[in-house]
Amino acid sequence: MLNLESIPSSFHSFFLGSYSLTVASIFFFSFIVFFGQGSFISRLKFMLLSILVWFTLFIGFYPLVRDNFQLNRYFELYLVSYLFAFIFMLHQVNYRNYALFPLITLLNGTGLLLLYRLSYFSHLDMQKEFSKQALFSAVGLFFMVLTTWTLKVTLQVDVHRDSFALLKPPKLNLVLGWIINHLIFNNFVSYHYWLIITLILLAIPIIFGTGMRITVSGIQFQPSEFVKVTFIFYLTYHLVKYREKIGGWETPLRQRLGFLIFPLITLSLPFVGYVLQKDFGPLMLYSLVLMAMFFVGTSRVFEVAFILSLFTLIIYVYNTFSPVINAVIPKYASIIVDRINIWQNPWLHTKGEQIVRSLWAIKEGGLWGTGLGAGHPEFFPSEVQHDFIFTLMTHELGLLGGFLIILAYIGFCLLGIRIAFANRKDYSWNAKWAELRLILALGCTLIIFVQAMINIGGVINFSLMTGITLPFVSYGGTSIVVSYIVVGILLFCSLSRREFTFV
Repeated sequence: MLNLESIPSSFHSFFLGSYSLTVASIFFFSFIVFFGQGSFISRLKFMLLSILVWFTLFIGFYPLVRDNFQLNRYFELYLVSYLFAFIFMLHQVNYRNYALFPLITLLNGTGLLLLYRLSYFSHLDMQKEFSKQALFSAVGLFFMVLTTWTLKVTLQVDVHRDSFALLKPPKLNLVLGWIINHLIFNNFVSYHYWLIITLILLAIPIIFGTGMRITVSGIQFQPSEFVKVTFIFYLTYHLVKYREKIGGWETPLRQRLGFLIFPLITLSLPFVGYVLQKDFGPLMLYSLVLMAMFFVGTSRVFEVAFILSLFTLIIYVYNTFSPVINAVIPKYASIIVDRINIWQNPWLHTKGEQIVRSLWAIKEGGLWGTGLGAGHPEFFPSEVQHDFIFTLMTHELGLLGGFLIILAYIGFCLLGIRIAFANRKDYSWNAKWAELRLILALGCTLIIFVQAMINIGGVINFSLMTGITLPFVSYGGTSIVVSYIVVGILLFCSLSRREFTFV
């Protein structure tokens, strides 16, 4: 057991100072251009930011492990996977993405640090959770690399087709390219398959009656988490089709509306699946992402206003006929009513105890926090490692620590938006893929950023408590693997023509 009194307060100040410096450096290097945009300079910035990130994490871990250092085997696997991903990234780094991977490493490392603190230095028995999180982080890094590599080869095959072999790519790329060419491009594969996969993923837990999670060989995973990927792909492909068919502003309003109704009907099917699972967090997440992507994908206010009007109408109908709805589907309606009542005043409802404890913990931490390892997470809500990890951070690292984590997610959002709109430079090279990558990058950025803001808003009672995790920080195997896959897609969208030309 760690002797908390043996930790000098200077460690706490040093960690917060280093964390602040790292986040500030990511913003500075990302959005203040200097020394050019060449590949060498990009790699140099990438390595410098990575060193800063790991230095900060070392300062955080050191006081917790210095008296009883034992390197967890799953954490060793995470370090090996990180090294593999780092080497891969060195060959993909450019001026668009050099800050992205260090930022994700900082967020993931922060989550591992907080879980390590919970697993060894509190009355909560969470040693297995830290090991599992390290394992799933390693798996997530592998899938991030696999996703980026697969999508990169897919684009190259689509551009070069039968002449792909003439580029003399590595044999592994050649084999993957041959498979992609014969399975996808030589056959008609409709983008509606993404919707079918989405519905299957949502139906699996409902059919087997296992709630939101299913267990395979002792490992639990949540199929609905993968909907983040399939939903974004389906919506992206549809918006690309929209731009192809609708065209300019002179298109009649009736035609634009007609093309809008069918996808909204089909997109409502996943929402029904989440209602049947009684998982209302994704409903809020996908609604906000849907409106944002339609605004960018269509470049028209009418489409967004139409969708917003539909959501407003649904809320109005529910509010008007709530007694009837409560009588017909009491289990589903009561959850929404409880969440709204708790949000309005958590002190008046017994089910609001989690929010009350969360607000108390944040207030108790103050500006600078109690110090890492010196807080009292045993008095927190029971799901501190899942939904309330932000509460733990603000309790022990203070409002400053909470502000820094929010700033890190804002930095991720700005990086993602920059990556998305950087694809406009590739229109002259390949307009179809440039359009697709622009919308896809925006969707991947929003799905992570909006989820983070919903989680943080919920634990500070700024918005409804939804139960969704804080990406890369909260404990959750499926969540972190899917988040890394989303980052892998975003990394693919950040590649410039140079990375695609040199296989």
